[in-house]
Amino acid sequence: MRMHPDVLHLTLLLLFTNLLQPTYATAKFTVKACVATSLTDSCTLQTVGTKIVAQPVDTSSTKCEDTVDQKGSVTWADLILPVGKVLLVEVQTKVASQTSGGGFFVRPSRKTREWGKPTVANKKASFYLADKGQFSVEFASQEYWQAEPALSFDALMLFVNPELVNPVPSGATVISDSDSSALVDLGPNKNYVFSADNTYDWGADKVFKVHDNTEIHFEAGAHVRARIVQTEKKVENVLISGYGTLDTHYDLEPDVVGVSDDATHQTIGIYGKNIRVVGLTIVNTNPTCAAWGYCLNINANWSPIGVAGDPFEADELQDQTMPAPTYKTRQAHCQEKNMDDSDNTNFDNCPTSHEDGQTVSFVKCMTWQMGQDGINAGKYGTVENSFVRVIDDAIKPWDSHGVYKNITIWQQALGWPINFGWWNWNQPDLGTVVEDIYVIHNHNWHTSAGWPETASGQCVIGGIYGSGSVKSGYKLKNIYVETAASCAVGLEISKSAYSRHPTADGCVGSIVGIEIDGLFFDEEFKTGTGYGNYLSGETSPYGTCTGDLSGEIKNLKISSNVAGRGLLVSDFTVVAGVIGLDLSKAVDGQAVGLEKYVLYEGKNTYVGAGAEVETDVNGVVVGSVLQCLERCHCDWSCDCVVWDAVGGECSKRQGGGNFGI
Repeated sequence: MRMHPDVLHLTLLLLFTNLLQPTYATAKFTVKACVATSLTDSCTLQTVGTKIVAQPVDTSSTKCEDTVDQKGSVTWADLILPVGKVLLVEVQTKVASQTSGGGFFVRPSRKTREWGKPTVANKKASFYLADKGQFSVEFASQEYWQAEPALSFDALMLFVNPELVNPVPSGATVISDSDSSALVDLGPNKNYVFSADNTYDWGADKVFKVHDNTEIHFEAGAHVRARIVQTEKKVENVLISGYGTLDTHYDLEPDVVGVSDDATHQTIGIYGKNIRVVGLTIVNTNPTCAAWGYCLNINANWSPIGVAGDPFEADELQDQTMPAPTYKTRQAHCQEKNMDDSDNTNFDNCPTSHEDGQTVSFVKCMTWQMGQDGINAGKYGTVENSFVRVIDDAIKPWDSHGVYKNITIWQQALGWPINFGWWNWNQPDLGTVVEDIYVIHNHNWHTSAGWPETASGQCVIGGIYGSGSVKSGYKLKNIYVETAASCAVGLEISKSAYSRHPTADGCVGSIVGIEIDGLFFDEEFKTGTGYGNYLSGETSPYGTCTGDLSGEIKNLKISSNVAGRGLLVSDFTVVAGVIGLDLSKAVDGQAVGLEKYVLYEGKNTYVGAGAEVETDVNGVVVGSVLQCLERCHCDWSCDCVVWDAVGGECSKRQGGGNFGI
């Protein structure tokens, strides 16, 4: 029987109930939702199931530097948004310290703030979500994110997804949860499904090795403690799809080629072409300290094809022998050069354009330790409509012709939200686009003074680049940073970078013609001692390293807006090898105008004189009345502001209308 579309979508919402895993903590939020026709329409709210994961390392009994003091938890729910509809959502927090008294935000606020007026009470709020995406629901003030308690926040994420274009094929093989094999081959030429009814936990690391023309589907709510990899050959036409969870939970047996060597330390790690990953939530809940491994790497440009008996070690690319190490003759997959810089002659199953390149969409990545990086889709790869919350580098545009767009990032206490690379093998690296990136939080002000040990700190964009590849023609556009951040751009080129792959002569590539068109910060930098915006090329290149192998930063253009002002040269420490730096002020096309508010000149409002809650008891100094309005417009608990034009003090109020003096 064909179901009515609205009934079908409601059924999909209900499928997400009762998904709380028994190994997770007690639920901290209740969530209800329903499908409505417009931002003014009502519907019958239904309870939505949630999952929750907390810091897996027991930091009370284990000294684990890798957690960098990051605690707290993340609760999440997967929702389906039909085309042409909206979601009405009701959320209640059970966290004792959370109330709307200091503010209520649904981030990225630049997306949500025009979606009607929510109803906000002390610990409950109802609101509309009018588009697909990943949204953080926060009963907390804007200023909360400038202090240490932010590292232990109990978060709620709502993942609003489209209907899957590729449903589970009829006749797909249900993957067994009783097979005790540590390694299982999937394919070739087969379809599989992880069932929501099965318990996929084998008590040890489990690896599924994927082959050509294979589909792997996750039923809604399926939770699989395993990894999906293929690094011993290049494959084609692989689909991994569904609104389930893939969880790296157990320690990896060390140095098994194609299973747990350093090239395969990924929750998803695959070489090949036409690789698609859709909808999946990827988590790392390993409770062991220093359990490193990335969420997702496709065609990683720093790792080789696996060879039996000779496991690849990442520290081969951390050798500080000068001017350059003698690299092993390791076979490239789709890189133009092998690891020893000899020519790669085998490009079978390598993408040649975006038509057969990798696609990662509506994927969510969440980790808890440094060394647990985010997403890299490789050459001709596209990452879109996804979410990354990690304690190391979030998105990694490290290869030519990549596209990273409409991504929400919650950067924890280490790493760069947008990392420009470390140890890329030597080949051209050009033409990648990074656009519409929403950095809702950026906790690396906590560590910028010491991680890494460099004056570049950990800014929103940057890295310590130690590759012989010349990086050129990257275009970054519309990067939005909503809360406290230590700096905007921290970029250093160094022949002695911690992770490196210089040329045989010890040369590192220049970074040429990078354009950042619109880098927006809602507030001034949270500055500290010994770090900040920083630019440096290689300070002492070898005599044979000339031209684009001299390790210079050339013709970098940055159009920015930091709480109403553009970045100036005086905002940067510029050391050496920086040529043609071009700074300008960006115009924020989404800025709030005075026309959205009514001015009551010479008036005030406070509790007892019109306002119900004085959100800012003492006020916050900002640069202009427009910045004051921005603070209110992003905060769904805010109804009006009091602006002191003389001192620049901005005070948010809830309620208001019967004004005092």
